[in-house]
Amino acid sequence: MSESPILVEVWRGALAESVHRGAYVVVDADGRTVEARDDPERAVFARSAIKPLQALPLVESGAADAFGLSPAELAISCASHGGEPRHVATVAAWLARMGLGEGDLECGAHMPSSAAAAEALLRAGDKPGALHNNCS
Repeated sequence: MSESPILVEVWRGALAESVHRGAYVVVDADGRTVEARDDPERAVFARSAIKPLQALPLVESGAADAFGLSPAELAISCASHGGEPRHVATVAAWLARMGLGEGDLECGAHMPSSAAAAEALLRAGDKPGALHNNCS
């Protein structure tokens, strides 16, 4: 598989600081390709990159307002997290306001991806739960 084309270059004076490769497809309302860079049929695994798009219905439906989402809660709905205490507390508070708890999450448990948070959890003798999952 060949590399995707360079879509963005960031320059600092006369030096290219970074380049970013990618691919995209723009379709019309009927699903016809209007413009594409790279192979529009290539399989992609977007994973967390599309979380902000997945959060759009939360905002557009009025659910974010109805449940009084804080800026931190809205931010965590748009991203993965490292299982740090503030992330765990943010998710737990959001669930509690909806009358839910950690047991209602279906993402499973894993150690925090934040090394400091994982070490603190182990030192405390605690086990990771679903709230530590980067997708909780």
